[in-house]
Amino acid sequence: MVTDEAELFDNEDDDEEDWQFVPEPWDIAMTFGVGGDPEADRAALDELADAMLMWARGPELEELTTRSIAAVWSEELEGQIRSGLRAAAELGDDWRPSVEAATAAFEQDPKGSPVTRAAVQRLAWDLGSQDASPFFCLCCIDERVAHASPGCRRARAREAAILAVRDVAVSAGEVAAAVAATAPGRLATDERRRAVRRRLGRLARHGRRSLPALACELERIASEPLPADPALDDVWEVVAHALLGDHAKPELN
Repeated sequence: MVTDEAELFDNEDDDEEDWQFVPEPWDIAMTFGVGGDPEADRAALDELADAMLMWARGPELEELTTRSIAAVWSEELEGQIRSGLRAAAELGDDWRPSVEAATAAFEQDPKGSPVTRAAVQRLAWDLGSQDASPFFCLCCIDERVAHASPGCRRARAREAAILAVRDVAVSAGEVAAAVAATAPGRLATDERRRAVRRRLGRLARHGRRSLPALACELERIASEPLPADPALDDVWEVVAHALLGDHAKPELN
């Protein structure tokens, strides 16, 4: 038992000196980027992207990853991963053993290797992150929801609706026409408002364990009846503000 404070700090220093960085497949995949087709790969990776954004873990994430690899696999992707492994092997002695093991696993089973899984998860993460600003953080929203009073949790959770701007498929021309006519409310069709809730429902499903406070509120929002009056739809309001903001300041897109 350590009783002396100086001895305690000495032991902590020893632990730090003994610690050795051992790169995991995710670390290796983060050293190189794989380029996907924003149009073709987006649909194939949408659900995996939401799972990554919600920090999902476990069998569900693994199944989504397997399906996504099958959907986006190509000779080009295989070549990108192989090139990335070659580059990672040059990062230094700390990296070389892990990269060699990752390369061997890749050559044995390119689609099923851990580094391929990590690379496709990284690609999904990158595509999903394009739906919001670099400063947007679902973990931060989850924390705010968890610490908010019951009456304020919905207001915090609906901030996540900004991720659904792409789902409503409103063109820049349509926004401009609505603004010119001083009728932004015309953008709020029932189908678009349902699309927002479908996206929030999917996010909720993938975050039940990882971001439980946020997921609980998003599930409530996704399952509630659609407000008859779009002007009273506080969830659509988040999307509408984003659409109008993009129109007013396109340089921030």
